[in-house]
Amino acid sequence: MNFKILSLLVVISCSVLNENKDQTMTLSAPKAKKIAHEINQLGEKRVDYYHWLRDKNWQSFIKGDLNFHNPKIKEYLDNEVAYTEYKMRDTKDIQDKIYQELILRVNESDETYPLKYKEYFYYTKEFKELNYPIFCRKKNSLDSEEEVYFDVNEEAKGKKLFQLKAGAISPNNRFYAYAYNLTGSMSGTIKVRDLKTGRDFSWEIPNTTASLAWDQDSEHLFYVLRDSTGRGKAVYKINIFKGLGSKKLIFDKPKDRQAMFMGVRLSTSERFLSIFLSDQGSNEIYLLDLENEKRGLRLLASSENGVNYYFTHAGDHIYILTNHDKATDFKVMRTTLDKIEKENWTLYLSEQEGFYKDSISGFKDYLVLEIKNNNKALSEILVINLKTGLKKKIAMKEDAYSIYFKGAMDYDTQNVRYYYQSPLTPKQTIDYDLESGESKIKKIKNIPHYKKDDYELKREFATGHDGEKIPLTIIYKKDLKLDGTNRVFQYAYGSYGFGMPASFNSKRIPLLERGFIYVIVHPRGGDDKGHKWYLDGKMMNKKNTFLDFISASKHLIKQGYTSKKKIVANGGSAGGLLMGAVANMAPELYCSIVADVPFVDVLNTISDESLPLTPPEWLEWGNPITNKEHYDYIKSYSPYDNVKAQAYPSMLFNSGISDEQVTYWEPTKMVAKLRELRTDDNLLLLNMKMHSGHAGASKKHESLKEFAFDVAFILKTCP
Repeated sequence: MNFKILSLLVVISCSVLNENKDQTMTLSAPKAKKIAHEINQLGEKRVDYYHWLRDKNWQSFIKGDLNFHNPKIKEYLDNEVAYTEYKMRDTKDIQDKIYQELILRVNESDETYPLKYKEYFYYTKEFKELNYPIFCRKKNSLDSEEEVYFDVNEEAKGKKLFQLKAGAISPNNRFYAYAYNLTGSMSGTIKVRDLKTGRDFSWEIPNTTASLAWDQDSEHLFYVLRDSTGRGKAVYKINIFKGLGSKKLIFDKPKDRQAMFMGVRLSTSERFLSIFLSDQGSNEIYLLDLENEKRGLRLLASSENGVNYYFTHAGDHIYILTNHDKATDFKVMRTTLDKIEKENWTLYLSEQEGFYKDSISGFKDYLVLEIKNNNKALSEILVINLKTGLKKKIAMKEDAYSIYFKGAMDYDTQNVRYYYQSPLTPKQTIDYDLESGESKIKKIKNIPHYKKDDYELKREFATGHDGEKIPLTIIYKKDLKLDGTNRVFQYAYGSYGFGMPASFNSKRIPLLERGFIYVIVHPRGGDDKGHKWYLDGKMMNKKNTFLDFISASKHLIKQGYTSKKKIVANGGSAGGLLMGAVANMAPELYCSIVADVPFVDVLNTISDESLPLTPPEWLEWGNPITNKEHYDYIKSYSPYDNVKAQAYPSMLFNSGISDEQVTYWEPTKMVAKLRELRTDDNLLLLNMKMHSGHAGASKKHESLKEFAFDVAFILKTCP
């Protein structure tokens, strides 16, 4: 940091302690230089004046090395950090208060209910004084002596950030393979720990995608090595006793599949290793029978644009969940273990319109599917006895809720697990008896100082611009008067087919207690109302996502929940794109907007195939490099390209310097352009974290402090 900035921060710190000095001190918002960068694309020229904020050494940031090629960029970011600190200096007390309220409702010493894997019961524990979980197990019985097999706190000692990205116990329960990251990027370094000795093998595998799977013999490990784009280039198998010198190439990704991400998975039966290739519009699956590896890899399903395949092994068959042949709500095919090729598939469950088959899990005698009721935008679980054909359904009664099927680690099992929660009901761990159909609650997450009966939960449907009914999950304090004067916190994501579950989150409580109405919008682009709901919010339908969010805001105003300029909008990543879009399209509705790691420079990013996520994204957003129609459509909504001279709400952009999913320069450029063109003097902040990536802080208390900062910004800008 240069001397000028260091001195400025010292002055700011001193000013907080001296009220008189604080009142007289001023610091102007940073203004980035405008340097013309001409872009010629598909016969059109555009000029990006803030392109220079992308540093040539940005890839080193992902590895934690902040070696800027252009020191002017570092200076500008330091100025933004200092300005954010300066403008938020008067919120220190409320940040501390919110943080204490958040801590108050966290059961800091907690543990998960054990899940059985062969002769061991596995669970995790958390303690008040520790930032990370501790992984434990007991042999044969829950009354046995506890064994701590992996303490994340020990691994994270002395490190600014530690992410445990993946972990897998070997079939013989002796080894633990894990992948970790220290910068916040997508890469993972793999190590293997011998649980008998408590020590790691001397070798490690850097630069992997963090995707790994064990072979049946517990001596060999499969993993995926990254390429320069981070999408994965090859699958290797290593003998853990012999180290890196024993690695063997299992699969080299074909050249015509380079744009696809790649991972490895082990079936619950532990018989089949799958190599799974995917982009945003299709996927491809290869299977390796671990009981007959000499037979080699076999192609289960080849990539077709817009077609998805998911498989499971159950009993004597492979089951394939797919939307092949225009089965929008998906169907289930099946085939024998020795003839997995598509020409051998037969129909097992036909498509049922209005009920979207979302996932499939197989066990020795049972098949389990998660299904979305598209009209209600709620999930159900369907259990099928493969011997008798008997079907049983698990559904819940609250107006809005979330069910997540965990399943079991054992293939030959009588009991499986699912989790239930709602915006009012904390997470319940439930074991389900596959034969009797009985559900037993094993654990209810304890939320201190929380009373469910203090709050109201509603599910409503806003009418969209084209007549579609958009689900809204609405939570508020029961004694709240719905007279149009209330503040609303409105959240959404709406991309990639990721529906936003109506789940419990204690972070909402400080807002609810201050009279906010908390609203989760389920716009097109997610799969909340089925696969078509996703298709209607991607590619050339992307604007539906933004218009749905705006329609939800107008519905809340019309129904007397709130009024203009009393709504806070929030979303992250692709949900941050949503924030940038609605800020340009309907700024008059919102008092403030919080955009987390926001994907706002869409046209430039999706036109840059050197970026790790770009080629797989063309099937989500379109390809503006080759298709003029796609180019024009993306340009028409890309937040950075549509900033204009108008009044904007107060806006907070949260970002991380080592984020390779949404690179730091996207929100940085957006803020610079907003500072140039906006006609208001509302608060505009770039909160750039110089030691984190896409997921933000890895320590639990740090993440709560980050949220307290956001709430303080909201209360400051939407009093």
